[in-house]
Amino acid sequence: KKSVLTLGLIASLAVWTPIQAAEPAAPSASAKPVKELPFPGGKEWPTATEREKMAYLLGILNMALVEYQLTGPNPKHRTTVAKLVESLDGMTLRQIMETVDAYYQANPDQQQRPILEVIWFEMVEPEKANSAKN
Repeated sequence: KKSVLTLGLIASLAVWTPIQAAEPAAPSASAKPVKELPFPGGKEWPTATEREKMAYLLGILNMALVEYQLTGPNPKHRTTVAKLVESLDGMTLRQIMETVDAYYQANPDQQQRPILEVIWFEMVEPEKANSAKN
């Protein structure tokens, strides 16, 4: 299973490199300042572009895969990473994005709910979300 995760990390880094290379060089003195992006949450998710959503999810998954590779499936310290990686194993970024999209569409009153919380309680531990509702 470690080799699959390693291959996934390598593949995602290979995809990230061309995207990074496509970014413009340092701005010239006459260039307009770049608007800082807000920290994305449920309020921003529905209006984000597909590329922004995928980039956000890729960042979360890359962080998790790196930590998982460093600590292994049985880390010394308490972490949620192993469960996150194992629960989402085999899912595509698009499937994760579509799940988050569907959640916010079905729950417009939950726009304040953070994206990672939606992923956790809808995909990683949905049984805990259901028991909390009952």
